Amino acid sequence: MNESFLILTGLGYAAKSNGGPLVDQIDAVLPQTQCAQCDYPGCRPYAEAIASGDAKVNQCPPGGQEGADALAELMGFKSILLDETHGETKPKRIALVDENACIGCTLCIKACPVDAFVGSSKVMTQVIAKECTGCDLCLPVCPVDCIEMIELQPTSKTPFINYLQYYESLNKKQIQEQEQRENARNRFKFREMRLERNKRERANLLEAKMVALKKKMAKDKNQKEKIDAAMSRIKTSKVGNEVK
Repeated sequence: MNESFLILTGLGYAAKSNGGPLVDQIDAVLPQTQCAQCDYPGCRPYAEAIASGDAKVNQCPPGGQEGADALAELMGFKSILLDETHGETKPKRIALVDENACIGCTLCIKACPVDAFVGSSKVMTQVIAKECTGCDLCLPVCPVDCIEMIELQPTSKTPFINYLQYYESLNKKQIQEQEQRENARNRFKFREMRLERNKRERANLLEAKMVALKKKMAKDKNQKEKIDAAMSRIKTSKVGNEVK
C-alpha cells in the first residue's frame, strides 16, 4: 500500500482517536500549505467546507491523489480522482530569493500565508526555509521575478524488513509530518489573528480620528458663530453711531 496514503490516513485517525471533531480530523490530513488552490482561503476553511458537504475531497493539489484517497477513507467515501482544474500536484518545494535582484518591495511578505518571509521596505527579503510551505503565492506578486521555487529532496521510502520495523518507521514519519503541519497551521492562525488585530486597530484609529475631527469641526463652528455674532454687534453699533 502507498506509504504516503498510510501516513495521511494515520494523521486523520490520530486526530479521531484524540476525540477531535470531524473538521479537525480532515484538517489533520490536509497539507497545511495554505495555498488556496482548493478555492478556500486556507486548509482549515477547506476542511470546514468538506465537513459540511460544501466541498469535495479532491480539490487539494498539494495533497495529491494520496491526500484525496486518505480523505475519502476518513469520510467513508469511495475514492475519486484528484480534480486537476485546481492545479497540478508538485513535489515539495520552498521559495528562494535572488538577493541581487530583490528590490525590497515587501509584496511577498504580505502574500505569504505563514509569515515565512523576513525583510522590510527597500531591504532584501529572505525566506525562513523551514517555515516555507511551498504555496507559490509569493511568485505572482513579485514584480521582478526574483523568487524561485526549489524542490526538496524527497523522503526515502521505508524498506520492508518486517511488519514491526515497517510500521515503527511509518509512525516516526507520521509524527514528523504531524509536527511540521502543526507548525504551519499555528503560523497561519497567528498571521490571521495578527491581520485581524491590525484591521481592528486601524478601524479604531480611524474612528478616533473621525471623533476628533467632528469635535474640531464643532469647536470651529462654535467659534465662527461667536465671531459672526461679535461682527454683527460691531456692525449694528456703527450703523447706530452714524444715525446719531
